[in-house]
Amino acid sequence: MLGIKNYNPTFYKDINKFIHDQKDHLRALIGLNIDEVWTVHEASDGELWADCPVIISVEGKHLEFCSFNDNEIAVTWNEIDLKKKLDWYGNQKLNLEWRKNEIENITPIIGKSIEVVEVIEMKQQKFDSNDNLLCSNLLLNGLGFDMGNDYFSIFNAFDETGFSYSRYDKDIYTKV
Repeated sequence: MLGIKNYNPTFYKDINKFIHDQKDHLRALIGLNIDEVWTVHEASDGELWADCPVIISVEGKHLEFCSFNDNEIAVTWNEIDLKKKLDWYGNQKLNLEWRKNEIENITPIIGKSIEVVEVIEMKQQKFDSNDNLLCSNLLLNGLGFDMGNDYFSIFNAFDETGFSYSRYDKDIYTKV
């Protein structure tokens, strides 16, 4: 999937199912240090290819996060071989490669110990043409890592992956 050999993520929409399946792995990260964050980039211009998974290496464990559709996330563990060439659906014009710690402002979290892991939900509201609220629901959106004085989240940014170094008031954070 996504041009990555032997990558078979399960995508989640439901927070309860996600936590049920992932909580033991996520809790095992508490007390461990973030070593590296791997992202995919176009080799020719260095542009981040945010459609691909992002790998957070935590003391040798690889948490592989992916946002594929605008309301789903996937987390896999140690499935992606960083040494294998990426093949974006056979597109010969792309030269994609994994790069370590290449996203903006990532340096302060490298080497930091994870104190809390959170599952993030985003509030979604729909309004009619008169701005009356029709409905409100929560979408499973991402993961947050609290490291005391530092914070890092990785989330679904409408079918690609986004990053933040702070919490958003509008989101819901559930400790794992």
